[in-house]
Amino acid sequence: MNEQLNDFEERPEKEVDELKDSIKQNQPDSLPETDMLGENVYQTTDPEKLLQLKRLEAEAILDILKSINNEKMSIKNLCLVVRNLLLTQLQVRKMAFFYESEESWIEGMRLKFSPFSEEAFDEMMAMTTTEKPVEDKQPNLLKLGIEYIIPIYNEGQIKAYFAIADFAESELEEQNDIIFIKTVGNILAVAIRNRELFKEQMARENLQKELEVASTIQKQLLIADFKGFKPMDVYGTNIPHSGVGGDFYDIIKKGEDTLFCCIADVSGKGIGAALLMANLQANLRSLCAQFDDLGTIIGELNERLFSITEGEKFVTMFLARIDLPQKTFSYINAGHNYPILVKGDKISRLSEGCILLGILPDVQSSEKTILFEDGNILLMFTDGVVEQTNKQEEMFGSERIVALVKEFEDLSSQNLVEQLLKRLSDFSEEIEAGDDTTILSVKFSS
Repeated sequence: MNEQLNDFEERPEKEVDELKDSIKQNQPDSLPETDMLGENVYQTTDPEKLLQLKRLEAEAILDILKSINNEKMSIKNLCLVVRNLLLTQLQVRKMAFFYESEESWIEGMRLKFSPFSEEAFDEMMAMTTTEKPVEDKQPNLLKLGIEYIIPIYNEGQIKAYFAIADFAESELEEQNDIIFIKTVGNILAVAIRNRELFKEQMARENLQKELEVASTIQKQLLIADFKGFKPMDVYGTNIPHSGVGGDFYDIIKKGEDTLFCCIADVSGKGIGAALLMANLQANLRSLCAQFDDLGTIIGELNERLFSITEGEKFVTMFLARIDLPQKTFSYINAGHNYPILVKGDKISRLSEGCILLGILPDVQSSEKTILFEDGNILLMFTDGVVEQTNKQEEMFGSERIVALVKEFEDLSSQNLVEQLLKRLSDFSEEIEAGDDTTILSVKFSS
C-alpha cells in the first residue's frame, strides 16, 4: 500500500450541524432533516415517499456531477464531497475510499476506520466482486470492522475500492445503498482520472514550453552567421531530434591566422544532453582561448567532463586547428564518426586521435597534421546522418556521403550541406530521424 496514504480520519458527530447546512445548500428544501440524519426512510412503503427518495438520490448524483465539472476542485475535495454525501444521504457512518493513480494506490478519504495495514490492504485488493469479508480469507478487514468491500470498475479494470460499515438497517436498504455507492464510485473514479489527465496535459504543455525556450537558447549557442571566417568557406547545421539535443558544432577564431573547428555528439537526447552540450561548448571555448595544443585541450576537456558525469555520460568529438599561413590543419578524433577529407581525387577518413571523452579520468591522444590546398573539403557529421534509415531499414552510411561530396565538390559549403540534407530526406522516405542530425563543412582557402 502506498506509504503516502493521507489520513482523513473524521469525527462525524462534531460535523452534523455543518453537514446539514451543506446539504441544505445543495439539495431541495423539501428534504426533511430527519431523512438526512434521523429516521430510516427506506422502511416506508409509501410510494410517494419512495419516489421522493429516488428523486433525491438522482439529485444527489447530479450535485456530484456539478462538483466534478468544477475544474478547480481538487481530488481530495472531490473525495470529501462524496464522503459527506454518503454520510448524509445514506447515513454511512464508516467508510474508506482508495483509488489507483499512476500504478500506485492512494487513500482518498477514511471515516471512522483505523488505518489499513498492509495485510488488510492486500486482502481488499484480492476482492474482485462486492462482498463481505470472511474470517478465513479477510481476517484483517474483519478486524477493522468492515462490512462490505465494493470494487469500482472502469473500462473492465478495478480503479477504486469502497470499504463501508454501519450503513443500513434492512436488506432492502443495504441493496439500494450498495447500488448507489457503486454509481457514485464510478463517477468519482472517472472524475479522478479526468483530473489526472488534465494534470498530465498541463505538465506536457509546460514541458513543451520549456523545451521551446531551451531550443531557442540552444540555437543561439550555435553559429548561424559564417561570414566572419573568410577566407575559409564554412557552413554548419544542427537539427535536434526532440527540440533540443546533444549535438553541436563550433568555429572558434583565434587571432587572424588560427581557426578551431569542432563537431561533437553528447550521449543521450533531450534536456540532459542539451545541458551537457552547453557546458562542453563553454569549456571548449575557454580552453581554446588558453591553449593552442590540441592534446592539452582534449585532455583538459576530458578531465572536466569526467568530473561532471563520473563516467556515466560520454562525448564523441572531432577537433581541428587550422593554421591559415601554413596551409595546414591538425586534428584529434575522440571516438567520433570519421570526417571526410576530399583533396582532388583523394578521399581520406580522419581517424587519428583517442577514445571517447568522459568515460575515463585521463586520455592519451595523438594528433595528425595535414597540408591543405584551396578547394579541399573537410566534411564533418554525427550519427544522425550515417545511421538514418529508410523503409527497407537500410542505413544511409558513409559511402553515400563520400559519393555526394565528390559529386558536389564544386559547390559552396552551404550548398553542399543543403544537398546532403536533401539526399538524406529523399533516402529516408519520411522515416523519422532517430537521432540529432548535425553537419559541418569547411572548404579550405588561404
